[in-house]
Amino acid sequence: MKVTKDTTVTLDARKTVPVDVRTPRPAEQRGVLSYQTYREIDGHSLTQGTMYFDSAKRLYVSPTARVTEGTFEFTSRWQLVAPLLRAKVAGSNADLSAYYMPASPLFSDRGATLTAVDAGDAATADFSHARGRLAVVNDPTGAYEKDLVARAAAAGVRAVMLVHFGDSGWTRGDPQGERWAVPTVHIGSRAGADLLARIARRSTSVTFSGTARSPYLYDVMQVSAQRIPQHVVYTVSERNSAVVRSTYTDNGGAGWASEQRFGWRPYQNTAWLQCTRFVPTGFTRTEYVSDGDTTWQHLVHHTTTFDVDMPLAVGMRDTPRTYRAGAQPAETWQGAVVRPSIPIGTTTPTVREGNVLRLRIPEFTDSQSGHWSRAEQGDGGGIGVSGVNQAGDTTSAVLYRDGHKLIETDSAWTDMEVPADAARYRLELTTSRNLPDWKYGVATATTWSFASARTDTATPLPLLQFDYQVPVDAHNTLRAGRIHTIGVHVRAQDGLSAPRGVTIRVEASYDDGRTWRTAEVTDRGHNAFRARVAGPSQSAAVAWVTLRVTARDAAGNTVHQTVQRAYALQR
Repeated sequence: MKVTKDTTVTLDARKTVPVDVRTPRPAEQRGVLSYQTYREIDGHSLTQGTMYFDSAKRLYVSPTARVTEGTFEFTSRWQLVAPLLRAKVAGSNADLSAYYMPASPLFSDRGATLTAVDAGDAATADFSHARGRLAVVNDPTGAYEKDLVARAAAAGVRAVMLVHFGDSGWTRGDPQGERWAVPTVHIGSRAGADLLARIARRSTSVTFSGTARSPYLYDVMQVSAQRIPQHVVYTVSERNSAVVRSTYTDNGGAGWASEQRFGWRPYQNTAWLQCTRFVPTGFTRTEYVSDGDTTWQHLVHHTTTFDVDMPLAVGMRDTPRTYRAGAQPAETWQGAVVRPSIPIGTTTPTVREGNVLRLRIPEFTDSQSGHWSRAEQGDGGGIGVSGVNQAGDTTSAVLYRDGHKLIETDSAWTDMEVPADAARYRLELTTSRNLPDWKYGVATATTWSFASARTDTATPLPLLQFDYQVPVDAHNTLRAGRIHTIGVHVRAQDGLSAPRGVTIRVEASYDDGRTWRTAEVTDRGHNAFRARVAGPSQSAAVAWVTLRVTARDAAGNTVHQTVQRAYALQR
């Protein structure tokens, strides 16, 4: 549009069209819905975006003519899962648009059909005729909710439906924190008035269905290039998506994890308008992710965070990537063995440059190549840092030169200045996780020994790394038996040749390191080893396996790693 004089532009909402995202299975938008436009012309560009919370159900846009000068793009970002809650009057297709109250327990995945009873206004609610039924309560102020639900439960009410004072009954369910005594939902004032009028005329039942443990997720980036067409339709399938089988491992305490797969377009430097989601732990989900030139990065924190309206900032992360349509990768998050290592594909290698050791060793990596995290601070509202912090992670690092302590610090993610002459170095890194919701990998001790001298350019340090293959389930456990087998691969960090002449020793303990058993190790070639680990002598229901692994290569580089309670054996 060229503005050369006073100009009037008329926007007519009646001429907008819906953005129609179609999924293989029934799904609803959960969390933030966002859209944006990008315009580039005459060497200038502008990106504008808008976001809405779960209360937004539909998105309408104005079709445009094809842009012939410069670049234009319209994009909408969708996060779709199985419906959390559906409430319908039995015998009717009318959806009541019900929402869980944040502290409400959930109906079972089997659902429920309950006879509805008018229990009056919240201030004077009468539950005497609502035992075993659904109590519908007019809630003009929201001031009595917690006490009201407690009274309802004491009277034997099966569930409570609050009629909101506005047309929207939107509230957000939250899986964390204390639960009220019975399922409690909100509906809007119009739907509530219709329901109460129906109850007054005849016996009325309400059917509830839905699940918080959606077995599928659709991470969609819908893109319209150079125009917004008359029909904006995006049909999710393997022809435009990768299908990722993601397992969110239970680490022994938290029933829910925080996660987000951040997506951004080529003209963006980072993702925006995408906030935290929750997913059950000990759970595997099928996730469709849009293909093409959208960049994605997944973050997973082992427990819930306080502020879901902020982007997730802590937890395991993978390397930013695009996805190919039809690809079917598998991802496991927080899978054993969780320990310090330099992940494959890292963009921040550990190097020597001149007289400085630039150490970049994450405190935690998991069983999936490329996953890593720093020691975590707080509940996800800030960036993870090392040292003693609210999350209960404690870390420390000590560097020795020719047997003498040189530097002591709180992490191995730092720069250390050292003398120029060649010397033997020993780097010791310890971690401890002290919160009760982390029962695996609760403490680690890793020692690297290597030689180093001044370099003219940044040169990767020859720190040997362990990658473990332990066939645990989604709860980091193995079925107990006389013997179980694990894999250990020894490698150098990226940028160095594979180590030569590697020897390895694997030991296991079932009493947190007081006594040890040496495993039978088989060399499978290419620095991959298989260890046959004997089970505990006593038959406990659960046996915690502490691992101690040592490796050496022909150049004299060594690594010695102990992981306390790396995984468990269960009978």
